[in-house]
Amino acid sequence: MFKSTSIAKSKTLLNQDFLDICREYSVLRFVNKGTQIHDRGDYKPGLSIVVRGEVKIGNYGVDGQYQLATVLQKGDTFGEFTLFADLPRTHNAQALTDCEIYHISETNFHKLSTEHPEILSFLLGSLAVKLHVTLERLDDVLRLPTHVQLAKILYQASLMHSNNVIKMRQSDCAERLGVTVLSAHKAIKKLISLDLISTSYGAICIQDTETMAQWLEDNLSLLPIQVTTTLT
Repeated sequence: MFKSTSIAKSKTLLNQDFLDICREYSVLRFVNKGTQIHDRGDYKPGLSIVVRGEVKIGNYGVDGQYQLATVLQKGDTFGEFTLFADLPRTHNAQALTDCEIYHISETNFHKLSTEHPEILSFLLGSLAVKLHVTLERLDDVLRLPTHVQLAKILYQASLMHSNNVIKMRQSDCAERLGVTVLSAHKAIKKLISLDLISTSYGAICIQDTETMAQWLEDNLSLLPIQVTTTLT
């Protein structure tokens, strides 16, 4: 189960062929690092696609603390809720790096989906994958200790980038987990004491990915998936 989130991520990214199609219906926007792309509560409908750079999605609490939800990369889309469900934006979007973003208006999106229904099919499948990942993450938050949640996030990041060195600071871990920096620090120390990770400036290294995978398998506290046959 814990491997599925990393594998599923690739199913939410528009490939270059799809990006080329979407370009004809888009306005290309160059966004400098730190620029706000949209605010929580915005109603203007439209689809946005990251073409270059990274976009962070998150919200600020009444105490001013920022809670990171996810980081979007090339091929990631956002804004589907505004088009498919007439709902406002749920999170703030901000350029984490200098970015290039395609913006497709509601009118152009309807034209795109009519002329290229394969794009619409992809987006619907992408939304299903995102819901799957969200439900899995919710289960982690409700059930797993912080250090196990962190180990899973690190392991999935290593699979996604094919690298056991993850560029993540202590404050980044806190944002990803939705906890204080002190709690993130304790979780990191716990994983170090278990000889699962080591740290360097601005990065965390998984000592051995196979060992981490087995440790996660033993600590996710989930009953095994039962294969059942449905009679029709």
